[in-house]
Amino acid sequence: MNKVGGIDGNTLLKTADLAAREDFRLGETLVIPGTRTVRGPGGEADLEPRVMQVLMVLADAAGQVVTRETLFQRCWGNVFVGDDSLNRAVAGVRRVAESIACGSFAIETVPRTGYQLIVRSGDRPNPSTVAARSLVSRRTAVAGGIAATALAGAAGIWWIDRPRPDPRFDELMARGEEAFRDGSAFEVSDFRTNHNFRLIKLYEEAVRIRPDSANAWGLLAYFKSLKADGATGEESPSLVADAKAAIGRALEVDPREPNARVAMFLFEGRMLDWVERDRQLRDILATDPNNLPAMAELMPLVQAAGLTRESWMWNERILSASPLARPYLVIRSIKLWILGRVRESDNVIDRVRGLWPDYRFSIWARFLLFALTGRPRAAMAMLDSTDMAEPDMWRAVLEALETRSAASIQSASLACVDVAQRVPVMVNDMVMTLCALGEKEAAFEVTEGFLLWRGKIVSTGQDDGKAMDDYSRRMTQWLFTPPVAIMRADPRFLKLCEEFGLTAYWQARNVQPDYQRYG
Repeated sequence: MNKVGGIDGNTLLKTADLAAREDFRLGETLVIPGTRTVRGPGGEADLEPRVMQVLMVLADAAGQVVTRETLFQRCWGNVFVGDDSLNRAVAGVRRVAESIACGSFAIETVPRTGYQLIVRSGDRPNPSTVAARSLVSRRTAVAGGIAATALAGAAGIWWIDRPRPDPRFDELMARGEEAFRDGSAFEVSDFRTNHNFRLIKLYEEAVRIRPDSANAWGLLAYFKSLKADGATGEESPSLVADAKAAIGRALEVDPREPNARVAMFLFEGRMLDWVERDRQLRDILATDPNNLPAMAELMPLVQAAGLTRESWMWNERILSASPLARPYLVIRSIKLWILGRVRESDNVIDRVRGLWPDYRFSIWARFLLFALTGRPRAAMAMLDSTDMAEPDMWRAVLEALETRSAASIQSASLACVDVAQRVPVMVNDMVMTLCALGEKEAAFEVTEGFLLWRGKIVSTGQDDGKAMDDYSRRMTQWLFTPPVAIMRADPRFLKLCEEFGLTAYWQARNVQPDYQRYG
């Protein structure tokens, strides 16, 4: 079994074990494991248990490189955590190295491998012999550091002085992680496009400081790809080129960097069929199981294939990492509605609206849930107080849903078809609404025209290429909502799924859509 620095290199280092460990020095800094305290030229700090565990494992290695796998095994054991947990713990050690140790030791990243603790002056860390060393005066420690440095070149000693890391890099990466945790990384300017330019600037600064960081390049590539994906007009080609350059740099440093691979998926993966898109995203998640950008792509894909329960799981995983991510809270509400849990859906969407009254995605969802769950008067009240697109059409629809007269339904159906032809991005709303009105034939005609470009009702508004591209058409979540049950009960629906590629996807994955499996 592997031994590192006299310590079993695979044994879990429990928090309780810290109390039995002797004090030791890292240069001028005294580490007291029993109280999880670090004292150095910059003062004193109490460490979180996990940060102290990571520091101990790195010190136990006596200057050897410690792989990320070893750190996971020794500090977390059998508890499954993602890379973010380790990154935060390492960042905590680095903050102590800078603020308390004043640079007398450092944690260096070994690309694609792990980390190495470097002592710049003073004694070699040996936790088994430091009790006496803890009494050494600061002056003696400094003198010892000078002597050790003088001998380092000839002896090849591992604690040779090296360039000090820039603490700004860790601070920037920590701010980026916080943006994912608080949900601000997912903020969008409309329902489709992330315009989080603040994070682009943040990661641009990070790669200037650490041009060898695949993680920083990958995150920069991801946000630049989102920006390029939402761009239209003359700026689009230059933004695409800029994003692809960042992707290339990330993959040059680490060919498996997950965020860069998601960024590439935004450009190339979406052109592929259902099976290959699914495979690419799951391959990324196999490498990085907690990668939020990959989950954010896979979640709507499986929902669009009618796998609501699986999609729910991915959405909840996103929210477990980012509990206040507004888009995914709204999506939680919509999924609850699809699953038949209307009261719970109301609770979620009302809470989101209470927290963020002006959030447009939640306003749309609240309005649609009222309209399509038998509450047209509540939807009409919202229509009078909010800025909804195509208000005249919605007034006709809500009146028809309320009165159910033949004349009102015919008028509303014609209005829905007109909007479906003029405003392609509203086709999903129009199909659900036509089904709610009982207008199944019109719903099939609009769906065929939108998904397959054929029939009498083909969307003609093609000014916005982003709204009309094939990927947007493949976001068919609306086909599996409650109102569209009247289409799913018709034999033509399976024929439509076969032509659109959904049947091949279900067969390749050996799954059934929820409406077939659960009714």
